Amino acid sequence: MDQAEITNFYVALKSKPLAILAGPAHSGKTALVRGLAQSLSEQDDLFIQMITGHPWWAEGSNNVASHTELHIRFSTEKVLSIIEEAARPGNADQVFIACLIQISPAELMSFFSEVSYQLQNGQIMRLGDTHLIEPIFFPSNLRIIGTMDTNSFDWWDDDLLLSTTVIQWSQASEFSEPIINRGVMLDEHEFLQSCIRDKDAAYRKIYPVLRQQRQPLYSLLQVEATLRKYISSLDLAIDEVMIYLANSWSRLGNGLFHPSPDRNLAIALDLAITQLLLPRAVDEIRSKEMVRDRLLCILADKYPRSAGFTILQGIEV
Repeated sequence: MDQAEITNFYVALKSKPLAILAGPAHSGKTALVRGLAQSLSEQDDLFIQMITGHPWWAEGSNNVASHTELHIRFSTEKVLSIIEEAARPGNADQVFIACLIQISPAELMSFFSEVSYQLQNGQIMRLGDTHLIEPIFFPSNLRIIGTMDTNSFDWWDDDLLLSTTVIQWSQASEFSEPIINRGVMLDEHEFLQSCIRDKDAAYRKIYPVLRQQRQPLYSLLQVEATLRKYISSLDLAIDEVMIYLANSWSRLGNGLFHPSPDRNLAIALDLAITQLLLPRAVDEIRSKEMVRDRLLCILADKYPRSAGFTILQGIEV
């Protein structure tokens, strides 16, 4: 089990309110959510909701449409309920987690892409199959996670990426205890207090780390220059990368991936480029061999995950 992959999930949840764990069936995605949830929140159904994402069982019934409609309505009410609980003033210091297990592309759209787009304003008007009478505030102490059984995630869209991190998970692992990262308990207080979502705060936090290194973001700048004419939202993506990097350090300045600042930055930057930058340029990476070759020239030696993502897009052409 790669500790960096678990830490990545933790840092991703600090950086954005929504996350998708995509990977083969029986690869430990739900177990990872449960394990991390037990570290971040009270082990109570009030704070952690594990919800069946899609009614796959209904496919063998005589009334698939009706069963699916009822299930979506039930899931929507469960998520709305946990939003309401998380928003209560007395619960501001508690982490709430709603996990939709084994979602299909339909739930990816209605619970993640649509919500992700709405969260640009911090409020939602539509969730699942429900149009709300008035917008509701999305509490900062809530995370919505989806698990998706797929060998190759291929539902990238700009709306989804606005507030959602897609993590491609392939490791078969069991998590029987609350997750501990390098001796630091990932409790809810540390999680909530160390979350950074604002780009200015991110730059302020990461600057003392970067100034101690020689050209620490040179590779990122090269990737940015390669993709600039293909991605309209590139500046936003770069800000998201910086937010992710800032969240890869604890409040006390300890690297969450590695105790060495250089190594911590390299691992975090590799994951940030893979999850936040390259997905916005999937079409161009697939269709333009010159772009793939340039990216691999930049990434191959130091950033294995980013290079692997780039190679995979070439295979899927």
